This record gives sequence, structure tokens and C-alpha cells, in this order.
Amino acid sequence: MSNVKTAISILWCLITVVIGSYYFVLTNDVQNLEKELAQINRDIRDDIRDIHILEADWSELNNPERLRELAGKYISLDFIKPEQIINYSALPLEGELIGNPTMFAKNNRELRKLVNSER
Repeated sequence: MSNVKTAISILWCLITVVIGSYYFVLTNDVQNLEKELAQINRDIRDDIRDIHILEADWSELNNPERLRELAGKYISLDFIKPEQIINYSALPLEGELIGNPTMFAKNNRELRKLVNSER
């Protein structure tokens, strides 16, 4: 009878050790996952903050008054002159360039005239 009690006691001790070890491993895994979740949440908060900053920058950069001022300062846009408007047929097609280079030269002269009229 004492052998049976000893065997049962050893069995209970082994079960307790196995359950305790499993609980320790499981607790450690949960803590690691909680740390990872906290890091992900911090990253999300940082990304949201960065998005808000970028949206504010974007709205400032796309301010119509600012764009109008910069366009006037750096781009000298004038009204379109009638000489600058050409027909689409004046532009060479890709097949025409290979088959008929003289036509391209003719169109090129017309395009050169157009460029000179812009100046």
C-alpha cells in the first residue's frame, strides 16, 4: 500500500511540475506578446501623429495663395498666342518618322517656327 501512495505522490508531483512549467512558459509567452502589442500600439500612435503632421504640411503647401505667388515668381506664364496653337496633324506620327524622314524635317521646321514664336 505504501508503494501505491508513493507512486501516486510522485505522479502528483510530476503533474504539478509539468503544469507549473507549462504555466511559466505560457506566462512568459503572454508577456512577450503584450510587449509586442504595446510596441505595435506605439508605432500606430506615431504613424497617426506623422500622418497629421504630413496633412498639415500638405494643406500649407497646397494653399492656393502660396501656389499663385510661387507660380508668379518662378514660372513666367503668358497668355497663349495664336501662333502657338498648332493642329495635331502637324506632329509626326511614329511610323511617319521611319518611313519618310523628309516629312519629319518639314514638320520639324514648323515646330522650330513655333518655338521661335514663343520667345
